[in-house]
Amino acid sequence: MLATLLREEKVAVDALTQQLRCEYEVLKIRDAPKLEQIIQEKLACADSLRKLIAARLDFLRDQGFAMDRQGLLACIAAEPPDARSVLSTLAMELENAADQARTQNEINGAVIAASRSYVERALTILSGRDPLDCLYDQGTRKVFSGGHPPIAKA
Repeated sequence: MLATLLREEKVAVDALTQQLRCEYEVLKIRDAPKLEQIIQEKLACADSLRKLIAARLDFLRDQGFAMDRQGLLACIAAEPPDARSVLSTLAMELENAADQARTQNEINGAVIAASRSYVERALTILSGRDPLDCLYDQGTRKVFSGGHPPIAKA
C-alpha cells in the first residue's frame, strides 16, 4: 500500500514540476493567456498532490507512525528487508522530485518578482512620480508621499 502511495505521489510531483517548467517558459515570453491556462493546470496538479499527501499521512497515522518524514522512515524501517529496499528507493525518488519542484518554483518566483519590479518602475516613470519618493503600506504596496498624510506629526 505504501509503495503505491509513494509511486502515485511521485507521479503527481513530476506532473507539477512539468507544469512549473511550462510556467517558466511562458513567464519568459510574457504570454498572459497561456500563463492563465498554465496556472489552472498547475492548480489542478497541486490539488491532486495535496490529496495524495493527505492519503500518505493518513496511512502513516493509521499504522501508528508520526505523520512526518521521521514517521515515514520509521514505517519503512518496520517493513521486511526486501520491501524496505523498494520503499527506501521510492521515498528517496519522491524527495528528489519534490526538491526539483521546489527549486523550479523558487526560480519562477524570482522571475515573477523581477517582472513585477520592472512593471512597477515603468508605471512610476509613466505616472511622472519620483521612484525614490515612495513608502510601503501594510500590504507591501507602494505608497507615494504626494497627497497622503505624513507618517508622523511633530
